Amino acid sequence: MTLTIHTEEDDQRQLVVTVEVAEERVQKAMRNTARKLSKDAYIPGFRKGKAPYQVIVRRIGEETLRAETIEDLVQAVFEEMMEQNDLEPYGQPSLNEVESNPLVYKFTVPLEPAVTLGQYRELRRDVAEAEVTDEAVAEALEQVRVRHQSVEVVERPVAAGDLVTLSGLGRLLPAVKEEEGDEETAVTDQPAAESEDDILFDEEQTELLMDDTMIFPGTPFVENIVGMSVGDEKSFNFTFPPDFDDVDLAGREATFTVSVLDVKKRTLPELDDELAKLEGSYETIDELKAAVSENLQTQAENTAKNELIESMIDDLLQDAHIVFPPVAVEMELDSMVESLKSQIVRSGWEWNDYLQIQGQNEESLRSEFRETAVERLQRQLVLRQFIFDEKLRVTAEDIDARVEERLEGFGDNDELRNSMREYYQQGYAFEMISSEVLMDKAYDRIKAVLAGEAPDLASLEIDDAAADDEEE
Repeated sequence: MTLTIHTEEDDQRQLVVTVEVAEERVQKAMRNTARKLSKDAYIPGFRKGKAPYQVIVRRIGEETLRAETIEDLVQAVFEEMMEQNDLEPYGQPSLNEVESNPLVYKFTVPLEPAVTLGQYRELRRDVAEAEVTDEAVAEALEQVRVRHQSVEVVERPVAAGDLVTLSGLGRLLPAVKEEEGDEETAVTDQPAAESEDDILFDEEQTELLMDDTMIFPGTPFVENIVGMSVGDEKSFNFTFPPDFDDVDLAGREATFTVSVLDVKKRTLPELDDELAKLEGSYETIDELKAAVSENLQTQAENTAKNELIESMIDDLLQDAHIVFPPVAVEMELDSMVESLKSQIVRSGWEWNDYLQIQGQNEESLRSEFRETAVERLQRQLVLRQFIFDEKLRVTAEDIDARVEERLEGFGDNDELRNSMREYYQQGYAFEMISSEVLMDKAYDRIKAVLAGEAPDLASLEIDDAAADDEEE
């Protein structure tokens, strides 16, 4: 054995590995290094590559030769160390220290995060089934009408329901600042300073639908615009209701000065068979309503699934013990930065130009993202551990069944179906479907846990072992 290896795990799931290399191996490697160097070095009295070892040592210097050898040896020593200790690093290992004589390398090898979940199987909670209301269906059908509306410019005053192009400025008036008195809060004469956040509307040209349920609902904004004509300018104030949805605006007074640039009348089609045909491959309005309802139900179920999983993650985090190497955070930061970079490049920007406009560099961006990266990592880790502890698996049969579900949308076109089947069974599409199936299984198991109906963990262990035996 030419390596003496000592390992010690620190408190951050990192293995600190000290490797001492036998001097005999170092000396042999130094001779190999010397031969390699002599092939390119001119040494008087000797042909290239033929100078004796001691001559090369005197020529180059033993310290320099040893340094070259240490650098050459590190990769081979590292690979042997990893193989002898049967290590699978979670991230990129690092060489932290080198001692020359005797030759000692000190590596840090990040290990897979360790997660221990609490007594989550004792959690109980009612899980409501996703439902779609008639109002939601009616609203979606109204959006279908809007997509197929006709619009014409009119020469008349603004009426409710018109599309109106406005210019102007709207802002919040400075809030009255309150001070603590001796016995009660007193209103002072000093208003709070105005900020950019107080600007509500600053447009040279914007088109708005005159619907008082959509634009500052519960305020007279639309009421003030109705009746104005093209070329009119008007100033008006109002106070947002105390229970306004946006708490930052609730109870605040606003002032607007606006001009009307043009007025358009909208005509919406009737909810009938003709509209159904315009929207897609539907023959009747009942078919369209059924499709809309089905789509909304799917969306509602997906939302409910995601919310329940996220809620369970919150619960798991409460009692989980999580230890991960620092490199895990760096890997998550890499992913976040690369994702943002891809978005920026797809939008037509140069990445460095974007950073410059934001007054940042990648280092400051990573610093800004770090807290979020840690939170994201922790959430991923507890969910992964839940899936592991619950012995959830995605089988080939699961994937095939999900792929066939997807292919139903391609009708009887066998060539297209076969092409898409191949697409779904490899690469990113395969990973996406696998993740989708796994999340569905996690959702079902979470519901079972919260209802006290989850299968016994001991039986899951037996089933899992049997599945391993079948795979082997």
